[in-house]
Amino acid sequence: MTVADLFRAIKRHWILEIILFVVTVGAVAGFTFTATPMYSAQIQLMPKATASADASTAQSSSAAASSAAAQLANYIEVVQSDAVLQPTIDNLGLHETVPQLRKLVVAENVTGTTLLDITVTYPNAKDTTLILNEVAKQLNKQVSADASDMLTLTTVQKPVEPTLPSSPNIIANMAIGVVAALVVAVLGAFLRELADNNIHAQTDITNAVNAPILASIPKSFTVAGHVPAVIVKPRGHAAEEFRRLCTNLSFVENGNEDRPDNDHSNVIIVTSAVPDEGKTSVSVNLAAVYAEKGESVLLIDADARHPSVAKALGLNNAVGLVKLLAGDVDARTAVQRYWKPEMQVLPVEETSTSNVILGSNVMRDMVDQATRHYDHVIIDTAPIQVSNDASVFARSGGTVLLVVSQNVGQKKALRNTVRELKVAHVRIGGVAFNRVAHERSRKGNYYYYEESEVKNRRAKASTGDSSQNSASRNARRGRRTTADGR
Repeated sequence: MTVADLFRAIKRHWILEIILFVVTVGAVAGFTFTATPMYSAQIQLMPKATASADASTAQSSSAAASSAAAQLANYIEVVQSDAVLQPTIDNLGLHETVPQLRKLVVAENVTGTTLLDITVTYPNAKDTTLILNEVAKQLNKQVSADASDMLTLTTVQKPVEPTLPSSPNIIANMAIGVVAALVVAVLGAFLRELADNNIHAQTDITNAVNAPILASIPKSFTVAGHVPAVIVKPRGHAAEEFRRLCTNLSFVENGNEDRPDNDHSNVIIVTSAVPDEGKTSVSVNLAAVYAEKGESVLLIDADARHPSVAKALGLNNAVGLVKLLAGDVDARTAVQRYWKPEMQVLPVEETSTSNVILGSNVMRDMVDQATRHYDHVIIDTAPIQVSNDASVFARSGGTVLLVVSQNVGQKKALRNTVRELKVAHVRIGGVAFNRVAHERSRKGNYYYYEESEVKNRRAKASTGDSSQNSASRNARRGRRTTADGR
C-alpha cells in the first residue's frame, strides 16, 4: 500500500476513524477523571557525624564521612524495611499494610552527593507530609541505633504539604490520549482497508490488471431502465464517458498485435469478474455510441445463463442467438433493430447449455460473418467467475473489455479473473471503471456538460415562449381585424 492509498483509505473510512478516535479519547478521559488523585511530598536528608565523632580526631571524622557515603545505599533499603514502615503505620494509624505502604515510599540518592531524597505519594495531601516525617523519624532511629556509624540524619529540605495532585496529570494524559487516538484511528483505517475486498479506487484495479482504464462511467447515470445515455441524455457526463470509452477502444484495437490470423479487430468482448458490475449497460451504451457515429454495430447477447440485453432495451428474446445457431431461424428474423438502422441487436434465449453452443464452430462462423458485415461487433458475455465464455471468444480474436464496478467489484475475484485469462493466453485490452462517484478532477467536465444542457433547455424554452407569444399576438391581431371588418 502506497502513501496515496493510505490517504485514500483514511478518507474512505472516516466514520470508523471518528468512532475509534472518540472511543480512545473517551477511554483515556474516563481513566484520567475517575482515577484517585495522588499527592506527593519530598524530604531531603543528609548524613552527618555525631557530636562524639566531631570531638574525636580528624582521622575519625574522615572515617565518619566515608562511612556516610558508603551507608547511603543501605539507608535506601532501610527506608522500605519493616523496621521503618511498621512503626510508621502503627504511630499514624494507617490502614495500609507494610507491602502496600512500601509501594508508596521511594528513596534515592542524589547523584554526586551524600543527600538522600525520600518521596511519599498518598491519596490525602495532609497525610502525605505526616507519613513522610514519620518515615524520616523512624529511619533516623535506625541509623542512630548503629553506634559504629557515628552518624545521624539531618533534614536539609523539609516537606511541603502539596496543594495539587501529582497524578493523574490531566493535560499530559489527554495529550497522550489524543495522539494515541489518532494512531488508533489511522491504524484502524489501514486494517479496515486491508480487510476490505471491494474495489473502490482505480489503484485497486491497476494493482491487479495490467491494462489501461479506458473510461470512468459515473454512478449518477441512473435513468429509466438501461436506455443508452447518448439517447436519453446525449450531452450528459455519462454519454461523454461512453464516447471516451469508444475512442480509447479504437486505440486499443489498433495497437493489439496479439491476434490470430483471422481478423477480428472489430470485435469487442465485454465481460466482468462477478455479476452485477453493469457489463450489459456498458455493452448497450457502447453500441449506441457507434450507432450515433453512423457506424454499423451488432450487439450480441452471449450470456445465455442470464440474458439481459433484450430486457435492457425492451426487446423480445423469444427468438435469438440459440435458434439462429440451431438453424431454426435466419439472421433477418433473429436480429432486431434498435434506435437507429446502424444499431442491430441479437438477443439470446435462456439456456443451461450455453458452453456447448457458444464454443461451437457454428458460433465462430457466425461471428466471422458478422465481422465482415458490420463495422463493430460487441459480444456481451457472462462474468468470468461464472463462466469462461469470454475466453472462448477472445481466443478467436477480439478486444476484451473488462467492466469493474466501484464498490461492487471484488479484489480477489478480479485477481482470479486476470489469472484465468492469463492461463487461457487472453490479454485484457482495457477496463471500464463503472458506477464511479464523481472525482474532483472530473467535476469541471461534468459541470460543463450540465451547464450546456441547461443552456439548451433554456434556449428551447425561450424559443417556445417566443413562438407562443408570437402566436398570441397574431391571434389578437386577427381578432382586431375581424372587429374592424364588422
